[in-house]
Amino acid sequence: MRNTQSEPDPIPLLQGPQDVKVPVRAEDRAQCRTCVAEYVAANLLVPPLTIEELERHARKLAIQNGSPPEWHDFLTVLLSNALWRDTFATIPFDRRILLLPQCLRDKDNCPAEMDELGLLCEECGRCQIGPLQAKAEALGYIVLVAEGTTVVTRLIEQGTIDAVVGVSCLSVLERAFPHMAAEAIPGIAIPLLRDGCVDTEVDAAWVEDTLALSSTNAYWLTRIDIDALRAEVDQWFTPPAIRSVLGEPGSSAELLAQEWLCKGGKRWRPFLSAAVYRALTGPMPQLPDSLRRIAMAVECFHKASLIHDDIEDNDELRYGEPTLHRVHGVPKSINIGDLLIGFGYRLIGSSGAEPERVLEMLAIAAEGHCDLCLGQGEELHAIEGETPIPVQATLDIFRRKTAPAFEVALRLGAAAASADQACQDMLRQYSMAIGTAYQIKDDLDDLRPGIDADNEKSLRASLIMAITYELASERDQASIRALFKTDAMINAKNTQILPLIEKYETHQRARQLFQHYRNEAIRTLAPARNAQLKSILRRLVGRLLKDG
Repeated sequence: MRNTQSEPDPIPLLQGPQDVKVPVRAEDRAQCRTCVAEYVAANLLVPPLTIEELERHARKLAIQNGSPPEWHDFLTVLLSNALWRDTFATIPFDRRILLLPQCLRDKDNCPAEMDELGLLCEECGRCQIGPLQAKAEALGYIVLVAEGTTVVTRLIEQGTIDAVVGVSCLSVLERAFPHMAAEAIPGIAIPLLRDGCVDTEVDAAWVEDTLALSSTNAYWLTRIDIDALRAEVDQWFTPPAIRSVLGEPGSSAELLAQEWLCKGGKRWRPFLSAAVYRALTGPMPQLPDSLRRIAMAVECFHKASLIHDDIEDNDELRYGEPTLHRVHGVPKSINIGDLLIGFGYRLIGSSGAEPERVLEMLAIAAEGHCDLCLGQGEELHAIEGETPIPVQATLDIFRRKTAPAFEVALRLGAAAASADQACQDMLRQYSMAIGTAYQIKDDLDDLRPGIDADNEKSLRASLIMAITYELASERDQASIRALFKTDAMINAKNTQILPLIEKYETHQRARQLFQHYRNEAIRTLAPARNAQLKSILRRLVGRLLKDG
């Protein structure tokens, strides 16, 4: 990438770090793009990558090719572009958006008006906006001439677009990256040749070539619509749909089990099975019955664990209603939980999958079932103590108690799609991180000021109490131990416990741990070789953990 020309031609300028103007000539830009494409292919990189991963590769690439350090931001953009190029090319033109900056216009002579979405270009020919807009719209693109990402984010969330071509200065592209990364949007970013926010300029040929990118390879086809997929999964848990799979209930126990299976909840776990399967197998009119049975088995396991957990925790409410054991008693409820576990294993066995896949799925479910019970056992043992569970022990319980439910859901979907061992190993690590983050989020939600804990056990076993105790002074630790020796923790929550949580800024420490495991979940996706799978799992980090 070194410039060996002795007679420089006119040099367009590219914005670099600390507002340094960096010379990047046309032939240099083209050579950079070629080197980046070769680097991505040689290293078998699969999108999406985190900004940290992109920057690391940009530094490595710059060293390999002798590029000046001021080109680092430019190379980072090019790396992201090269990663998404093949995927982008498979997306239909009418599912793409071209986002142009208003600063391309001739400010003094522009006749265009503005509305809530941006500039209404009249294609007067005084700047680059008109010709680029005309070419894009002729292909079928949506075109917006606007600053910021709010409108684009809204269109993405509504499912209107699947890919973005963004033209802007590097600083704006950098600010937009987290929004794009969170939704794993295939995008091509084209930096302006000249910054300054007035009468800027872009390499029009580069934009036009990007707009025309097209491929008939069935590589991506369409972005997975999370909301539509969740709606499809939700339909599997209506009373008629459940009876169509499990049969008409022939006893009171079967009736009660099916009714409990219909109860509310977010259905995240069966959805995870469906999402992984869909990502690995490609688009289809509807998911097959075999996958439906597997996803229903996942929900059976989950609903059974809730029944048993409510009994062990002596919970009063579930889904805003009295818990099953409060209505029907402990013996019946234990039996219903056991029956649902049986339903789950029977559904896997009758899924219609190939025998070796059925064996694999049964082994995954059994392993997850054992891990969950072991984690629950450690928690039940620990809360009998006279002090809060240590932080590390609490996190270990989360990994054994919460993570397995995610792991079983994800890995069963992968097994149904005949995923290889490398994929299964990645899902195991992803589940460990996202399950831990999910439980930390749950603790933060349950124990924030003004929210009553469900019961005394949730205080004893929470990460909040563990952190508070480890940070507390000897005097405050003694006060906490005194509470743990009594049955009055709930009554003391607002008067004694919450002030200590605020005093030691426990929520802030817990959020730091939450962010660590959230980021770890994203990092575990690095080995993924399937862009659809990697993308949907990246998006699910945001959905599952959005309130943390």
